[in-house]
Amino acid sequence: MTCSNPFPDLADRWNRAARELDATPDPGADLYPGLGGRTLSGPATVDGVPAWLRVMSATKPGGRMWEGSTLADVLLDDTIPRPSLLGEHAWAEPETGLVFQAHLWERLTGRMASKTPDLSEPPSVSDRWWNELRGALDRLRQASVPQHRQRSHTPGFIERLPKFIPELAGTDLTVSEWETSHGDLHWANLTAVPLAIIDWEGWGMAPAGYDAAVLHTYALPEPRTAARVREVFADVLETEAGRFSQLIIAAEVIQAAVRDDLHARLLPHVRRRVEELLTPR
Repeated sequence: MTCSNPFPDLADRWNRAARELDATPDPGADLYPGLGGRTLSGPATVDGVPAWLRVMSATKPGGRMWEGSTLADVLLDDTIPRPSLLGEHAWAEPETGLVFQAHLWERLTGRMASKTPDLSEPPSVSDRWWNELRGALDRLRQASVPQHRQRSHTPGFIERLPKFIPELAGTDLTVSEWETSHGDLHWANLTAVPLAIIDWEGWGMAPAGYDAAVLHTYALPEPRTAARVREVFADVLETEAGRFSQLIIAAEVIQAAVRDDLHARLLPHVRRRVEELLTPR
């Protein structure tokens, strides 16, 4: 029988994963739930080495999010800054009908660019940081993706864009170009000093310019940083494909705004950006 609560208490599963991976939880440390309550993360040590343990629940194994972190660790160039994978473990619970997956990562020493995916103040980063981020994403765009890996957006979602942005009704909604992308490049997935990009579950093929579009969208509450994103990624965001990617992530925010406070905060900024993107130039 499937558990009535699709995301049960993950603290017990997090501690079980720590035991299975021979990791010692940091005494008294907080554990951090992800959006929707399906993940739980926190600090641990392995043989005295600082690590970070993340547990995810799902209704079945496999698929884009299940395999993404492992594939990223194996397939992506080491020059793309990210934590190293130290261990992984998965198990099923027939009594709940759920499966669980744990990843044990190298614990990063850099501070996060933001505590939340969106910005309320400028991140404290240098010109060098911006250059390194641009270089890392350029290298990522050239990386190969396994043929079996699903694209970030289904044709059905693209066809539904006018539901969230009615002005798009009757326009050509074809994604003209796909490229290798992180897929969730918001500000809580970046460290500031030194730069690292975390949470690679959803990487793969996305509409061209999607990573820059996500970064820009979640920076909109902080205009100075949003302007810097447009400057650093001008040749990406100001193309036809890049502008379309901005509309795609705008539709995602509009859709999610009824479900959580994060996207509700972003909603007025996103609506203004949609008006700018759709105003004839």
